[in-house]
Amino acid sequence: MKTLFVEDAISKIGQEVELYGWVHNIRDHKKIIFVDLRDHTGIIQVVGNEKFKKISPEDVIMIKGIVKKRPSSMINKKLKTGEIELEAKEFKIISKAQTPPLDMSKETLNVSLPVLLDYRSLTLRHPKISAIFKIQETVIDSFRNSLKKKGFIEFQSPVIIPQTAEGGADVFEVKYFDNKAFLSQSPQFYKQIMVGVFEKVFTVNKTLRAEPSVTTRHLAEVTTLDAEFGFIESWTELIDMAEYIIKYIFEEVKKQNQEELGLYNSTLPKVSTKIPRLKLREAQEIIFARTGKDKRNEPDLQPEDEKEICKWSLEKKGSELIFISHYPASKRPFYTYEDPDDPGYTQSFDLLGRGVEWLTGGRRITDLNVLLKKAQERTIDIKKSELYLQAFKYGMPPEGGFSFGSERIVMGLLQLSNIREASLFPRDMERVDVRFSLIDQIKVIEKVKVKINNPVFEKIKKLLDEKGIHYEAVEHKAVYTSEEAAKVRGTLLKQGAKALIMFADKKPVMLVLPADLKVDTKKFKSDYKIRDLRMATAQEVKKVTSVEIGAVPPFGNIFEITLYVDSKLGENETVSFNAGLHTKSIKIKYKDFEKATQPIIGEFSK
Repeated sequence: MKTLFVEDAISKIGQEVELYGWVHNIRDHKKIIFVDLRDHTGIIQVVGNEKFKKISPEDVIMIKGIVKKRPSSMINKKLKTGEIELEAKEFKIISKAQTPPLDMSKETLNVSLPVLLDYRSLTLRHPKISAIFKIQETVIDSFRNSLKKKGFIEFQSPVIIPQTAEGGADVFEVKYFDNKAFLSQSPQFYKQIMVGVFEKVFTVNKTLRAEPSVTTRHLAEVTTLDAEFGFIESWTELIDMAEYIIKYIFEEVKKQNQEELGLYNSTLPKVSTKIPRLKLREAQEIIFARTGKDKRNEPDLQPEDEKEICKWSLEKKGSELIFISHYPASKRPFYTYEDPDDPGYTQSFDLLGRGVEWLTGGRRITDLNVLLKKAQERTIDIKKSELYLQAFKYGMPPEGGFSFGSERIVMGLLQLSNIREASLFPRDMERVDVRFSLIDQIKVIEKVKVKINNPVFEKIKKLLDEKGIHYEAVEHKAVYTSEEAAKVRGTLLKQGAKALIMFADKKPVMLVLPADLKVDTKKFKSDYKIRDLRMATAQEVKKVTSVEIGAVPPFGNIFEITLYVDSKLGENETVSFNAGLHTKSIKIKYKDFEKATQPIIGEFSK
């Protein structure tokens, strides 16, 4: 087993070491090859000879060599190991990698989120991406430790349940042998049962909700950090405990994750000595005064309201976190305890951080008769959860609890724009691991690979993949006109990117325009100061592009000829084109097409 890691080399100056890891980057200086070796602790520069030309990015290798101090002029302050380097004596390739679709050596992977997630097994290796989950590990570990210090006991809650804890339709139903069951949307019932066993409990749990949502704040599967405890004298003890935990988490992240925070230029949220606390109606009055938008009769805060009240909290209280309490009973689960001094409102609360909800909690109803009545009012058949009811039949102390969303906390700490970035393997209505749409695309591509050798398509695919661009590849019957192509693709004629090979002053060029328009040759010649312009013959098209006329893709750059694109094509959100064959098409967003081809944009259609 590997016992020496990259960061350990810092204390091994002058010694011979054996390091194992992945090739992060290679810089070829002819007789000297510099290799950046990466493992989970960091990156170290390796100085090698010409033999190192055999290795490629992401190869798993062993390198044996002497740890040396770098010259002062060569120190890299961006690396923990920036003052040392490994002078290699020998190396061994343990596992050869295929060519990665992304450049992993960049400080930031500048690709779209869908691409980042579609290549998750690879992108998670990137130091900036893995940093997210080092912080998440600290958050979860700190949650555990903070509660253990208070005498709480951890338990494991089931994922398959007979009854939903909160009612509603946002649950995944599963066939459980010959019966119906559900995937847990909350460990709530089991937390309360366990209060009757250990009094103070917590669980780190996967919860699943069938929410048909693709917002930046929601997932179908999340990791929740739940706590529940009994013998409370006031519901405010719950808020006090939640505040203790989140501050404990911040302290541990501050101690353990400065490097990871630095990669995102992020700092911990500002928190006052005591996190501000407002009732919902008080918050709504403040929002109305600040924005002029009257939402004082709404039962909850909307996302823009959460952002606004967090701004107020920072400006007036010096805190980026704020507790909001006393939500209407109609907005909270049936088991939530109503405030006897504020009828219709509950002893419940949310913790908002940097404009997003991080936690929800409250006191629970422990009187069996009241619980049954509340369930009946919501038409929830609670009798299906017999174990839950047993807990109240045989005595339950005053109790309550709360649930943090671990992804929400990490998203807030690093100020990520989308919660999917804070989930190792995010699930939503569009993906389980890989996007459902991409699975179909991959099937088509693999089918074409078996049937046809298409080097032009492979060039396009490589270019798009390298730039992190999503596209849809479609195989269809042979088409020879723009009208036939539009029909078989299911697109409008104007969405077709018609690529024409022409000779301008005897040099081949490519003109691309919507398939329903024609080239205005006079305007093109005038705009670009061209004396002679003519259409290429079929033989000339084949010579320039190596494909048949009518199947030329609008990628002048892969044929090393100047590409002109008519501006009217950009009026389409999505464009389509033949990809080197009459039986192969690609659909792509226009802005991504422009990004991939870097054309000269003009106005030459009619």
